[in-house]
Amino acid sequence: RRWAAAASSCDDQEGKSPIVGAWSRPLFTGKWEHSTDNDETVYNIQTGSLFIDLRIPMTKPVSRWENLLCGDNKNEGQIISSRQAFESMSDEDLRLYARQHVFAGYSVISQEKNNNNENNVNKMSNNLPLCTRHHCIDWNYVSGKPRPRPNKWYIEGRNTNERTPFNTWKEWSYATDENGQSYYWEKWERITGDELGQGLRLAMRKKKQVPSREGCDDAILVAVGDHFNYIVGRQFLDLHTRYGASNMVELVDLAIQNGDRDTAISYLSLAGGHGTISSGWKIDCALQPWQHGKRVFDCLQCNTCNEEVKVIGSSNVGCISWEVLIGNDSWDVYECSLSERNC
Repeated sequence: RRWAAAASSCDDQEGKSPIVGAWSRPLFTGKWEHSTDNDETVYNIQTGSLFIDLRIPMTKPVSRWENLLCGDNKNEGQIISSRQAFESMSDEDLRLYARQHVFAGYSVISQEKNNNNENNVNKMSNNLPLCTRHHCIDWNYVSGKPRPRPNKWYIEGRNTNERTPFNTWKEWSYATDENGQSYYWEKWERITGDELGQGLRLAMRKKKQVPSREGCDDAILVAVGDHFNYIVGRQFLDLHTRYGASNMVELVDLAIQNGDRDTAISYLSLAGGHGTISSGWKIDCALQPWQHGKRVFDCLQCNTCNEEVKVIGSSNVGCISWEVLIGNDSWDVYECSLSERNC
């Protein structure tokens, strides 16, 4: 809730951010390694406040895992739970499934001032906007090993017409290597249908349950133009830290090596994906391929099949006073470009 208030107190935060939109990533390079959109599908949706960044390897056996939804008779479409889907996977499938990524949180755009500090050797600091991302849900978080500091990087935009938002930009790491150079950079390209970040903008976060229900305590939904991303926190809380792993891949590998499938499945239960509003809010790319084709509102709630969406509040006092009900769950609105009557 404090994040929502911070978004409201900023002077038109979404107008300040040059990266509001839906983005793909055709290139990542760091030191002597690189990857392209032939290696990984990326949907990075950034509003003026919240963001969700989804990254799925192209080697993922999507068609095989999509079929985990169905019983022996595919035409009957016998739906099973995500827990059952995970339990039906082999050990190797669980290890492969761990090798994808989604994370979400709050972005703050600033302009770093030159303090003439001789330790600040990154020459970009005087010229480019600086983005600081505070993660609140992250695939790579494991118990006892939170991210030690926010993620920070510079934004270099390519704009042929300064009066319109740019369609391509580079992300340069704030941290530098021994030569004073950014140790990685990424190229981002706007995805068709995001209305240049100037149309629909929606950012919501699920309210914490008091008392807390089992699993699903945190979730975020963001939309820009026709595109949306979602993320839902881990659903099964049988989490152990005895393996000393620093990230998801290490933890799942160690758990599987020790015959501890329950811990692996507990961590892998975090959900996330992308879709389009024009399709009827249907998911087209997800960590859990068995969710493809489903309406996102069905995937945002736990232990209920009620897809009804209600907006409660007055447009006279701003969207952060609104409350959105998705099924039985209450959500805070951090940002919305629509009035209440248009939601």
